[in-house]
Amino acid sequence: MTGGTLFVECLKTQGVEVIFGLPGNHLDTVYEALYNNQDTIQHYVTRHEGGAAFMADGYARATGDVGVCMTVPGPGSNNASIGICEAYTACSPVLWITGQNPSQLSQKDPRKSFHGLDQAAAFAPMTKHVEIVHRGEQIPDAVNRAFRELRSGRPGPVLMELATDALQSDLDLPIPTMNNGIQTKASDNDIDAAVELIRASERPLIISGGGINHTRATNEGLEFAQLLNSPVAMTGMGKGSIPEDSPYSIGLFRDGVAQAAMKESDLLIAIGTRFTYRDTGNWSLNITQPLIHIEADTDEIHKEYPATVGIGANPKLVLQQLNTALLDEKLTCGWGDGLRQLHNQFISIEPPRILREMRDVMPRDAILSVDVNITGYGALSHFPTYSSGSYIFSGISVAMGIGLTAAIGAQVAYPNRKVVALCGDGGFLMSSPDLATAVMYDLPVVTIVMNDNQYTSIERGQLRRFGKRIGVELVNPDFVKFAESFGAIGLRVEDLEDFRPTLEKALALNKPVLVEVMK
Repeated sequence: MTGGTLFVECLKTQGVEVIFGLPGNHLDTVYEALYNNQDTIQHYVTRHEGGAAFMADGYARATGDVGVCMTVPGPGSNNASIGICEAYTACSPVLWITGQNPSQLSQKDPRKSFHGLDQAAAFAPMTKHVEIVHRGEQIPDAVNRAFRELRSGRPGPVLMELATDALQSDLDLPIPTMNNGIQTKASDNDIDAAVELIRASERPLIISGGGINHTRATNEGLEFAQLLNSPVAMTGMGKGSIPEDSPYSIGLFRDGVAQAAMKESDLLIAIGTRFTYRDTGNWSLNITQPLIHIEADTDEIHKEYPATVGIGANPKLVLQQLNTALLDEKLTCGWGDGLRQLHNQFISIEPPRILREMRDVMPRDAILSVDVNITGYGALSHFPTYSSGSYIFSGISVAMGIGLTAAIGAQVAYPNRKVVALCGDGGFLMSSPDLATAVMYDLPVVTIVMNDNQYTSIERGQLRRFGKRIGVELVNPDFVKFAESFGAIGLRVEDLEDFRPTLEKALALNKPVLVEVMK
């Protein structure tokens, strides 16, 4: 078989069913193999490599498993880098496949080569691991190592660069079995130390981070909260890790209810969180209580805040260990009725009208993909979610263009669930060509475009600082006609009284729909 066929067979063994990408000469043999394996791996042709990377990220976040994108080197990989950088900051397991010139040219100046770029040097800072394949016989082990990295510890994107001659070589090699990565448990001493702190605590507060979403540890987290009778606050990237209608939920850690609870607590238990700028107010947060920090990336322990007990291990497995250890403990938590009061304070907060009506109309298991826009900022606090992977946003790098494209990735993952993208006019136009991808594959994503003909969040900051607007005005198309030109359905809301029925109609159509909301 060719190296390209061997590579695709290795992907199949690793459970890959979907790839987002754009074809190119460097990867022709891979595409030939994909053509011959359409019954097992579906390839989705995108309109921009950045969109392909965002789609792979959306797929990964929605499923909790590896998302895959594929690009040509040079301009193709540079285009993809915005989505890869987003996946890196969000810790998404994205396999990024890219081609490269024949291996004998590897020592030549890339500035003189076709699609030339030293991709390892360019993209190592935004990937967890890099595999460079010069020879066909390297393919099986390289794929095996890539998936070990993707599925071990805290996830992150992995780059695989494949030389054309490696893909064209004639090979007969064994294919490795599925690599599920390395899952680490806590030591008995760490569990004992954590239990001792919990036993001495009266008002523990649990911080549920992105690691709960990555490991799909919601049930373990809820059992832990029940054993401690403790409130749970989510980090931004941890949104969805606990159902927000659970009696233990008190919303986002950065918001008022959780911050009030923190002042009353005598123990913080942070699970699967890195203490990012968003959650700590640019690290202005002052932690005076004892801290139990459970995090898959051992480098994060003590990095931002010193932990009284630091456990570098898989959050899901550690929670299982703690739950077993605490099951026979007769814990006496001091929150008492205060837990119910905290939850009631959280759920009593009135959301903005559009977000309230979106939540009322969208099914419980719907997936919301939020682009960078002023309405979307409020969704983090005011749009309740109930499961891991049901809320996608650019929480750290704040990358415009993620809304539609990540929604497409999520819709591919779950064709029978409702998927909605909430975009501003500026962010939508950054990835709008991939509306054609939704139409081409009949993906019923509903895209809401909040149209105010400007970069509103930037404008507000300028007005506060300078009292004037600087370069934020936009000239937009007629978004309804724009959507229709792709073959999608376009709807417009000029009066907010019409928003709810229009969204209900859009969801019922089961087609790609754009809803323009005039502001």
